[in-house]
Amino acid sequence: MVGRILEVSQGALQANEADTKNIVQGIIADETTKLPFVSGKDYEAFVKNAVVHIDNASVKRLNGLPTLYIGNGTNVDVIEGDGGFPSSAALQKPKKRTIGDVVGCEGAFDVIVEGNIVSITAEQDTRAMVLDDGTGAVFLVLRDKEKEAHISFGMAVKARGNVVAAEKGYAVIAEDVRISSEAFVITEMKKFLCKYT
Repeated sequence: MVGRILEVSQGALQANEADTKNIVQGIIADETTKLPFVSGKDYEAFVKNAVVHIDNASVKRLNGLPTLYIGNGTNVDVIEGDGGFPSSAALQKPKKRTIGDVVGCEGAFDVIVEGNIVSITAEQDTRAMVLDDGTGAVFLVLRDKEKEAHISFGMAVKARGNVVAAEKGYAVIAEDVRISSEAFVITEMKKFLCKYT
């Protein structure tokens, strides 16, 4: 693969209870997607904003998210002059994808999905919401619990986040959620009318 390194840092990975490995981690992107990466070896090519060619790597799951694993047998080379590759600023923007597409890829990193809420169930103190765009469905998990209270059945929702493998399917872990302003106004009007009629 060929991609631009958007972020790179040193880290540690818990291999088992007694063993911690030093790693290099970051985010790499091309025109189609962004992907986290993990490497047990610190290659000289791991420099923020560098365009690199990676050969003999694999994609595995880390915390339910597809992640590029770069091993000792992997070749990582810098492409000089960027070869007309898109800039970091252009690659930082999340891509809009269909739910069917991200489920077919078994997850996605930093994407935008849109759809309607087709199911809301309450179990103990949590609400399970299902977002469907006609191509597929995912659970919607919001980081902002206050915004969760404003979402109701049938609402149009635009969510930005990571789509990860979950216990019962796939879930979009949303960092940012936008509710259709029209649906939000109608819901607020219904609440107001129910309160005073």
